[in-house]
Amino acid sequence: MTTSVTAFRNEFSEKALNFVWSQWRQIGAAGSAPMKSRWLIDPEPLLAFTTEVARRDARMFDEALDWLVTNGRWISIQRLATIMTQDKIGTPSVMGAIASWMSDRDKSMKWRGMARRTVRAEQRQVEPLFITQAKGAARPDTQPEAHFKRYGLLRGPIHTRGMTKAVNMKDPRNVMFKSRAVFGIGIRADVMAYLVTTEGDYARRIAEILGYNHMRVSEVLAGMAEAGMVSVRSAGRTKLYNADREQWQSVILPGNPDAPRWLNWRSLTRGMTTLWREVWALDDARADAYVFSSKMRKAMQTAKDDLLSSGIPFAIEDDNSYIAETYLPVFVRDVEGIFAQLGG
Repeated sequence: MTTSVTAFRNEFSEKALNFVWSQWRQIGAAGSAPMKSRWLIDPEPLLAFTTEVARRDARMFDEALDWLVTNGRWISIQRLATIMTQDKIGTPSVMGAIASWMSDRDKSMKWRGMARRTVRAEQRQVEPLFITQAKGAARPDTQPEAHFKRYGLLRGPIHTRGMTKAVNMKDPRNVMFKSRAVFGIGIRADVMAYLVTTEGDYARRIAEILGYNHMRVSEVLAGMAEAGMVSVRSAGRTKLYNADREQWQSVILPGNPDAPRWLNWRSLTRGMTTLWREVWALDDARADAYVFSSKMRKAMQTAKDDLLSSGIPFAIEDDNSYIAETYLPVFVRDVEGIFAQLGG
């Protein structure tokens, strides 16, 4: 087989983790300079995705915890829970453990609420939090951390470095944070961030993309229109809302002429989660070229619509012309193209 499962998995994982690392660095996590992306960063899908992939990168995991200590006030717990439930991304037990750990550092009730919602329904055998690249489990060699053990996850004590910076509100890619700073954490802020970075949309679609209740989004948009904050025009039975982008960018991103692109992070992380899980589900010993190709074809078929809906111009080839293992190099090429786009 020209493409080994092990080699592909290692390369895929490295590129996926590098992408996630770069996004955390963009919003203040410690590390080298991030890749220059053209889109805004949506913190809830990023955090949800991180609870799964960072189990294979302990340093990234703990830097994300460090970021939460400094910037966790900007996270919408309600939206995070909705996205994890509806999109089936991330690992609930890991998120529960993080929320429990955060509740000792943030005295607001939001982390306690998340910790209660994600507590294990029944007692199960504990498992290591971190997983090695060889698919094995890395057991802690010290006293297990209590919050994570409560959620069935073994890891050593957490020692955050305190090197995270506050989110740079002047960076246009952090416009969701700036909008939340201006309008408060909730629907209004996220709707405005969406309208400022797009050509406008319908209430139902905005609600679907952001992960909020359609009626609540409609109410917020109607109120914004009545206040003159956004404009509205009828399009059949629906209403199309848009904002004066130049005006609002001068308010939210003053002195910054480079408006960020909207990225549908929910679609992106759903698609990436599908690929990630299927790549790691492969059995190295049993996956010959035919099995490898078949599994990856199914994974890409499942992930394709989500990836293409993200707003990034991925080029994903139609697989109908390729029989059996002849599809495998096409898949590898498509994945390389995906990461090339994600790398800016």
